[in-house]
Amino acid sequence: MGFKPSFNPDTGTVKCLVRLSYCKILKKTPSTAGGKLMYRTNGLIMKKTKEGRQNKAVVDEAVDAIISERWPGKDPERLLKAFDSKRLPIFDGDDNLTPDGDVREHYEDTWYLKLNSDKKVKLRNRKGEEIDADEAEELFVSGFWAIAYFHFYAITDKDKGGNGIFATIDGIQYYKRDEEFTGGGIDDSEFEDYGDEDEEDDDLDRKPARRRTASSIDDDEDERPRRRKPADDDEDDRPRRRRSFDDI
Repeated sequence: MGFKPSFNPDTGTVKCLVRLSYCKILKKTPSTAGGKLMYRTNGLIMKKTKEGRQNKAVVDEAVDAIISERWPGKDPERLLKAFDSKRLPIFDGDDNLTPDGDVREHYEDTWYLKLNSDKKVKLRNRKGEEIDADEAEELFVSGFWAIAYFHFYAITDKDKGGNGIFATIDGIQYYKRDEEFTGGGIDDSEFEDYGDEDEEDDDLDRKPARRRTASSIDDDEDERPRRRKPADDDEDDRPRRRRSFDDI
């Protein structure tokens, strides 16, 4: 059965197919050192595919609805242009640049959602069944595709940063595998000349360098290699307790 994106105006739930990026949906992490701990992932939507444009149209419909509710009479396009660039409901991947000014890997020709939540996110397999932590770790990987169930909320209070629209993820359902996103690699200029082996620095015998903590690690794709399952969509033959995903 094929997937169709949708927006339910009665509940505010948006249902979109996204490619996962910076996926840390299983455990709360900060987006920056000292930042608030959240379940989080970015969701990429492809600009140049029919499916991507359909998903973007649904997102736009949901954004227009919340603008009509919170800023009645305002033109959505003009209003969003007045927002701070970090307080938008959806972002242009071609504007997501590295410190060198290049479009970040995997973000070219995309739109992307910043999906996060304070509360534990409902996790389901392709059939809509509940899954355990081990299976979730295999399915929700940066680079894989998933159906994101989320809603937008608006902030207008100046004490909370002023006007903005944000996305809270309520549930995520595995859809299909793709090439995993891994570390971005390094440029040849990163390698330094440390001389010959017999010129080894005496400092090597001194106390070891302090290990980095989780709060000091930035948001570069840092997923370590994972055990791969077969590429078919039927994850395994183990019986599981069935539960509908429609209640999200």
